[in-house]
Amino acid sequence: MSVKSKTAAILLGLALLFTAGCGRRAISLDSAASGRTVELTVGQRLVITLPANPSTGYTWEVREGAAPVLEPLGDPTFTSDNPNLVGSGGTLRLVFRAAQPGATTLVLVYHRPWETDVEPLDTFQVTVTVR
Repeated sequence: MSVKSKTAAILLGLALLFTAGCGRRAISLDSAASGRTVELTVGQRLVITLPANPSTGYTWEVREGAAPVLEPLGDPTFTSDNPNLVGSGGTLRLVFRAAQPGATTLVLVYHRPWETDVEPLDTFQVTVTVR
């Protein structure tokens, strides 16, 4: 095999390696998906969008099930349904990356973090398998 052929083979191999995960789309879920089971591959993203209104003090937080199978990516982001109306509700977007193979039940709670003796206002749960 010539040097030129070896170089081409190496470059092709590297291109395949770097693009191997590019075809995986993020899995997006909303409140209707609570109770479902989803399957991800390592590196794939899980995007969860839930109704929220931070002006009330309530927020969605992970209660259990993320680490080590899922890794949160950044802080949750809020989008208002009506940005011109102070205190309006909207949606909170949480993004996770499938960090390693395994299975977990991700449980999110909608609560006021300082109210430790109060049941959450809402709960979102999804079973995740990462291959």
